[in-house]
Amino acid sequence: MADFEHHSGTASNISLEIERKLIALGLDWQDSAAMRSLAEEALGTEGHAGFAGLHSAAPEDLARMQLFGLIGLMLRTMEESAVSGQEIHGGDAWKSLAKALWAVKEAGGTAERVSRET
Repeated sequence: MADFEHHSGTASNISLEIERKLIALGLDWQDSAAMRSLAEEALGTEGHAGFAGLHSAAPEDLARMQLFGLIGLMLRTMEESAVSGQEIHGGDAWKSLAKALWAVKEAGGTAERVSRET
């Protein structure tokens, strides 16, 4: 079924929504430290504490939860496109966030380790 999916269009839509959520949260995707911190929160065990936002009606909490969901969709889209041999590209926010996610993952899950290595 994956052969019928339009990964490029999906990536564009996800990328645009990531930009919107980052703006809503006041985060600049050109700020590598902010992106690393967000990546750590999304990937790290301490990020699970953020799921308390699911029970919150505060716009910032909802935007953060939606952004975490978009991160999952972004990673899944990248994986599926790679499996099907398609090359996809997101916008600048996508690329910045993906770079931070991979850096945190490679560093063992903490932005602190990443910042010491760079």
